[in-house]
Amino acid sequence: MARSSGQPGLIKIDFVRFFPHKFWISDWGHDETYSDGFRYKILSARDEKKGVVELVLVLQQRDGVKEEMHRAKVKIGALDGYACVFVNGLETEHNIEFEEQDFSRLRTAREFEKAVAEHGWSSEEPDEE
Repeated sequence: MARSSGQPGLIKIDFVRFFPHKFWISDWGHDETYSDGFRYKILSARDEKKGVVELVLVLQQRDGVKEEMHRAKVKIGALDGYACVFVNGLETEHNIEFEEQDFSRLRTAREFEKAVAEHGWSSEEPDEE
């Protein structure tokens, strides 16, 4: 069941056990339901102790409201294929495109801050376009 996000963080990243892995962020789309716009985000965090990645699919409205649409834990080697199902399906269904952002080599919060700034957003929230 989809849940609205009432919490600031959708994934846990602590740079001790849980690390950022890959994010996929779509451009803005529009339809009859979301005339002001929407985009999808697929966020993932790696649990290095268990060797799995937690993936969260989020629908964000233009006003910032986020709704969690799907959450799963997958093996690291299966993540790209798992995420690809969502990316390809949502791109086709909504005429949007995703950008993959690979943070899997990052080991510190400082590295993460620098990397996300290079993508044009803070670690708290991607820029509103």
